[in-house]
Amino acid sequence: MNRYASPPTADPRNSPQSRFDAHARECHADALAHVSPHVLSRLQQARRAATLGAPRRHSRVWAWSGSAAVLALALGVGVQFQRAPDSTQGASVPMANTADLAAGQAVAALGEVDSEVSGLLAALDENPDFYLWLAANDGALSPPAERYP
Repeated sequence: MNRYASPPTADPRNSPQSRFDAHARECHADALAHVSPHVLSRLQQARRAATLGAPRRHSRVWAWSGSAAVLALALGVGVQFQRAPDSTQGASVPMANTADLAAGQAVAALGEVDSEVSGLLAALDENPDFYLWLAANDGALSPPAERYP
């Protein structure tokens, strides 16, 4: 028994909407029972055609032609990279040794890096405020042994 008094509610099975719905379902079931075999066959064929989709006739032709085009492009690019230089054009120009060229470039790059680093260090040496700031903030950091156990 319910302790709380609730207002009486109408039975949802007897509402006008549920009666209309039940009547519509009965009419639909009756219509399905009286469908002729010819119409039923046509409906089944239409359902099969819709679920299978349209047949693809030219999909293989496009796939083969696209693959052939990509292959031809790749071969063309590969041949361009594999072609040897013409001996008549470069005969009068001496070619540099690639090992000597790479070593020279490495030395030049190292010289540039050294000049940049020395320039940065010189800027720090000229600015004593940096060292004052560094000393003032030194107490804010814990010793390295405490930070990395």
